[in-house]
Amino acid sequence: MFPIVVERGSSKHRSHMLILAVVVLALLVAVAFILPEYQVGRVNRLWAMAIAIMGLNLVLGYGGLFALGHSAFIGLGAFVTAWLVQDLNFDYWMTIPFSMGAAFAFGSLLALPALRIKGLYLVVITIAVAVVFPSLAKIETFGIAEKTGGANGRIIDEKVLPTGLGKALGFSEVEPARYRYFLILAMVIVVTFAVRNLLNSRAGRAIIAIRDNETGAAVSGVNLVRQKVFTFGTSAAMCGLSGTILAIDKAFVAEQDFLFPLAVEMLVGLVIGGVATLGGAFIGAFVIVFVKEFSKNVNIDFGIFILDGKGPFSALIFGVILIIVTFFMPRGIIGSLKPRFMQKVYRIDPKAPPLPDDLSRLS
Repeated sequence: MFPIVVERGSSKHRSHMLILAVVVLALLVAVAFILPEYQVGRVNRLWAMAIAIMGLNLVLGYGGLFALGHSAFIGLGAFVTAWLVQDLNFDYWMTIPFSMGAAFAFGSLLALPALRIKGLYLVVITIAVAVVFPSLAKIETFGIAEKTGGANGRIIDEKVLPTGLGKALGFSEVEPARYRYFLILAMVIVVTFAVRNLLNSRAGRAIIAIRDNETGAAVSGVNLVRQKVFTFGTSAAMCGLSGTILAIDKAFVAEQDFLFPLAVEMLVGLVIGGVATLGGAFIGAFVIVFVKEFSKNVNIDFGIFILDGKGPFSALIFGVILIIVTFFMPRGIIGSLKPRFMQKVYRIDPKAPPLPDDLSRLS
């Protein structure tokens, strides 16, 4: 019975993918109604972090450019959204092009050092950006602190509540997190398919070619400057969208939400989920949102001492979980399990090449 073998692109393969998509979508819809309101809010944060990790994966996993400054891009997107909504009376959805555009421009500027330096030197520069960004949000020059809220953060008065169509579909203003959930989920689906199509396009193949062999890619006609700037900018824009989602869901932004540890958490999520895998971003986001929360609620009495996640052992418990996962799955959860699944459960064979004209006539 196993493994099930299908040919890539065949009608059987497409029907299986359609069934899988319907099942996954049904489960995602059910989540909003099964979980309590506060847990739905956490899932919204999971979606935001998944988009951010996908952005990091684009530049690090697929592009091979080691960058650790993406927490700054998330913060930039969140602050731009808060400023436009509060001061200029923008609707939330109107801020998305501006937050993504600002992050794209910032990321493109950060790509310039990547044209000349590599490896640890690039890591140091991007770390510096992530460390400095929260401090920049508090400076008084040009009225920046007024727009960001400075050290106290900024409350966004406008709430995302069901409109006429939303109310007609049964959403209530009493539980707005569920309404936000479906709006954010729609954005996640669009971004996921956009990234998938990008990776399968000529531009995506150029990104991977630069990672695998930069000299060979240049010889093949890939414009290294344009491609690296595009990769960094697109990666940053996705993080800017993530910041907008966080601002939409929390209705509050503060510089302490975008400190350097957030960039480290994103890297941890990427490694745990699986570098250069699309699904790894969602696994990684689940780890840094829910597994981290689970580690804080651990309470085990060993007699000699009590392992309490609410105390100083919280980081220790989370760290031990990450070490165990990394030890047994060094390629990440998706990277380690997918080959086994494809070998033992569901195997997709490449599409058979077309027959030559003379043989096709005989057949």
